[in-house]
Amino acid sequence: MFVNYTDRLADFMATLHVDDIPPDIRRLARVNMMDGIGVIVAGQAFLEHESDFRLKNYISLQSGAGQSTALGFNQSLSMQNAGFVNGSLSEVLDWQDTTMPARLHSGSGTVPAVLAAGEWRKSSGPDILKAMVVGYEVGARVGVAMQPSHWYEGFQATGTIGAIGAAAAVGSLMGFNTSQMSSVLGVAGFIAAISNGDGVFHGFSIKPVHGGMAAQAGIQAALLVASGFEAGPLEGLEPRKHGFMNIASEIYDPESISNGLGTDWKSRDCSQKLYPVGLLIIGPVQVTLELVNKYAINPEQVEKILVTSYSDTLHFVGTHYTSVDSTYIDAHLSLPYAVAVAISDKEYGWRQQSQQRINDPVVHELASKVKVDVDKTMDQTYPMDWPVRVEITLKDGSVFSQRLDKVTGCPSRPMTDDELVFKFMGNTTGLIGEENSKRVQEMLMEIENVDTVNEILELLIPMN
Repeated sequence: MFVNYTDRLADFMATLHVDDIPPDIRRLARVNMMDGIGVIVAGQAFLEHESDFRLKNYISLQSGAGQSTALGFNQSLSMQNAGFVNGSLSEVLDWQDTTMPARLHSGSGTVPAVLAAGEWRKSSGPDILKAMVVGYEVGARVGVAMQPSHWYEGFQATGTIGAIGAAAAVGSLMGFNTSQMSSVLGVAGFIAAISNGDGVFHGFSIKPVHGGMAAQAGIQAALLVASGFEAGPLEGLEPRKHGFMNIASEIYDPESISNGLGTDWKSRDCSQKLYPVGLLIIGPVQVTLELVNKYAINPEQVEKILVTSYSDTLHFVGTHYTSVDSTYIDAHLSLPYAVAVAISDKEYGWRQQSQQRINDPVVHELASKVKVDVDKTMDQTYPMDWPVRVEITLKDGSVFSQRLDKVTGCPSRPMTDDELVFKFMGNTTGLIGEENSKRVQEMLMEIENVDTVNEILELLIPMN
């Protein structure tokens, strides 16, 4: 007998009350919104610093009623375009959150979609909180049901599954009933972008756009359903089952999208990034910085660097070397570059990805000394832990090494509130000022008490 698991998931999300959400899941919704806004603002500041006007040029070509704000640009666009711009900005620095079991940057689609639709509807703080929970949980559940097969088929879940999470979040803000919520998931699966690995891992400038496409498609899906459009379940219909999950993943488990609803929160595994680099590089950078600062290691002393970690590290980022011709997109997916610049600068922020820094040939020469090896035993605790060992050998024969299993930001060691507030303030103060940054941070951490999300967005206007 055919079971519609999408309907089951939709019914739970459509009838969810904010009082039913566990305290730790509420906390995640707050900090994910704060982190997401900070990363968006930092992305715009970085593009401005780099004189990268491609996204700004795209905005100038668009038309549509001013309904929602493109952060950093201080421009009012249509909901879909604002979601697109903010979602793309969230991916610029690769500093976004990650639900690792789903292989999904959840906030890249959901946060911009919630901001855009929430501003348009003047949504209350409690409604924003619930929409965040709905979007993150739906995205996580669909992702866990399809991964890692979806990934190995060449899809990037941030653009594909991210659209489904974003659609659910906007549907929540629009008060969709069970039938509408089920349709919005199906519609999002029908119109989602085919985000692919080549577009992400080969240095193309289009890479950040898959976050924007997820937000845009999520908003569009909700507007289509509000207009009366319908769609079938994500798992597909008998006999061919040509729905989103079946055609986009060779191996998938449709039952898991509705199993344990209300008790087993898949979004609980979402965590945030300590540094603006690819997720697999965070641990190597963290350990490298601890070593060079503890032992006062200077780059000219270094003979070689060996990084040992789990298999995905070598496969996706371990052999990606850079040159003065590389871009910031190359840089934040290159483990050798990240380790080298961490040794040279003894810090890692978005300035380490600037073209000025990339243009220094000395950094790439040091990066050529970085080699990555695999310890298969480290695969056993990944992805909940991100174990890594860094060994730095100096020219005088001295060797300094350190291992870290619970890297800051991995699911088993998430960033603390204090760490996330520090990150947010660093990402926003330069653009909107310390006073406004502090006020926004306080409002986001107590979002249930905010009358409308518009009050927050008004404080995010750039100083200049």
